[in-house]
Amino acid sequence: MRGPGDTRKIPLRDGLVLAVTQAGDPERPPLLLLHNACSTFRATWGRALGPLATRFHVIGPDLRGHGGSTNPEGRLDLREMADDLATLMDRIGVPDAHVMAFSGGASTALYLATRHPRRVRSMVLIGSHYTVRNLRTRGDAFWDPERIRREEPAWWAAMVRWHGSEERVEALLRGWREEDHHRPDFTPEDLQAIAVPTLLLIGENDPITPVEQTVEMARWLPDARLVVFPGAGHDVLRERPEEFFKAVRSFWEEIGIP
Repeated sequence: MRGPGDTRKIPLRDGLVLAVTQAGDPERPPLLLLHNACSTFRATWGRALGPLATRFHVIGPDLRGHGGSTNPEGRLDLREMADDLATLMDRIGVPDAHVMAFSGGASTALYLATRHPRRVRSMVLIGSHYTVRNLRTRGDAFWDPERIRREEPAWWAAMVRWHGSEERVEALLRGWREEDHHRPDFTPEDLQAIAVPTLLLIGENDPITPVEQTVEMARWLPDARLVVFPGAGHDVLRERPEEFFKAVRSFWEEIGIP
């Protein structure tokens, strides 16, 4: 059995290495946990790792360019990050997995489900959107390092701690700013082709993800459930942990995860 904290570097190809934490019994159902933009696996999911590892074999990568993972191309592309995950699953011998993902990680999960549909058993998507339309981070100011240093110094300090240097943080902010102009770019037809059971979680007052997009996703995904948390913002995992895990446990029980 792997305990919380078993993190190793897994080479995917020349120059591309993902830092991956695994926890829980490998005989349990695999759960791929994906963090949000400019975060890391541990920063987003660290507090939940122990409880989740009692039910699942947890697989938690740092997405390319984040935390302990490299990014030889120097860009961020949600499609490539999804392909990274499929390759990672090959490397560790996991043919498919349940997925739980937050924000930018949720967009990555959608690309995994559309580009590699056999890899995904179910999805829990938090603060998720399907198009750049009306996305509140799309303006360049959101990702501007000088603005963040000035207006959100605690976030800046945390990112430097997670990623090891100001230069790496600035590279991540540039990458996400550029990607926000292009992706995600799903159509209703793309979403209708995703057949796996999906739980969509969104805060009523999410300042980043347009709530109407998540509502539209619930309409177009064939097997979707939607939970809107009244009064909550973007990070419902931290803002409403009890309600969050109650909704997630109910979903997993509904789809037959023991």
